[in-house]
Amino acid sequence: MIRDDTHRARLVEMELRLRPYRFVCFAILALALTSIGGEIGWWWIAPLLAGLGGFAVADSFMRSSEHPALWVATAWAILPLLLLDSVVVTGGAASPALMWFALPAVTLSVRFEPRGIALGTVYIVALMLVGTIVFDPATASAHRQELIVAIALVLSTVVLCGALNESDRVYRRRATLDPLTGLFNRSALDQRLEELCSRSSGGGDNRSHALLLCDIDNFKRVNDRLGHATGDTVLQDIAQTMRSVLRAGDSIYRIGGEEILVVLPGAAQEHAVAIAERLRGAVRERRPAGVEVTISIGVAVSRPGPVDSDELVDLADAALYSAKAGGRDRVMVSAN
Repeated sequence: MIRDDTHRARLVEMELRLRPYRFVCFAILALALTSIGGEIGWWWIAPLLAGLGGFAVADSFMRSSEHPALWVATAWAILPLLLLDSVVVTGGAASPALMWFALPAVTLSVRFEPRGIALGTVYIVALMLVGTIVFDPATASAHRQELIVAIALVLSTVVLCGALNESDRVYRRRATLDPLTGLFNRSALDQRLEELCSRSSGGGDNRSHALLLCDIDNFKRVNDRLGHATGDTVLQDIAQTMRSVLRAGDSIYRIGGEEILVVLPGAAQEHAVAIAERLRGAVRERRPAGVEVTISIGVAVSRPGPVDSDELVDLADAALYSAKAGGRDRVMVSAN
């Protein structure tokens, strides 16, 4: 679940970063085609606009979608089809546009995991073969060297970009994950809350959202009585237990020594309280590292519509304080 949520956040962020540069690339293609428009005609205007439109639609839906990769993959798949059209119209294997297939290959590893990269590479090479060998076998045979070089360029681009982006993934994991528990850290929480606010303020998400602020009761006593090594083991066990209880799409963050915050997108109050009670019961029954441990949980639920994340965190904190003051090992809901 942590891996999936990390990939989703990275995908959305990367698409937003790529947007202005993608527009520049389309502009460069348009200028290149315009310069030779008198020779090849002006047929390319419609598919180029279709490509821009596809990415615009994907951008508008991906941030509010639980599966943004589907939108991104669909928009990305349009570009090789446009290039196929360009290659076929301008001579198949003899087309100077054949090398342009390296463009979608560059962004494969930015957007997708290894399986998606492999599928995307096969898709690009298959379209190259369709536009050359299938379209005009005689020309493909005469320009065999150019075709081989173009395919090698695509494959090399995928390999090199994949290595660079894997390094970036490792760095990001270290920057957003708590090394002790494997949960997201406060930096990742800030990104998630910002995304939640953006989605709700855009008008495309009118659901309520919930935060669960969890604190391990009397954790200092565990450290003082059993040592910090045992305390670390307890934290790790609790983190694993809580992760196993959450739904797909929920995310969990360690924001302090023994404080853990859970984000429940789309959760109404009754569902948030039910999940909080399951978390509390699971930790109590687990006896992490053989130690009797309980947690207190403060629940805050936003109203449908725009979300003020700072206010929601404050409400969850106030509810947690009430749970502690009321005797610990309990769930309290903020008065919102």
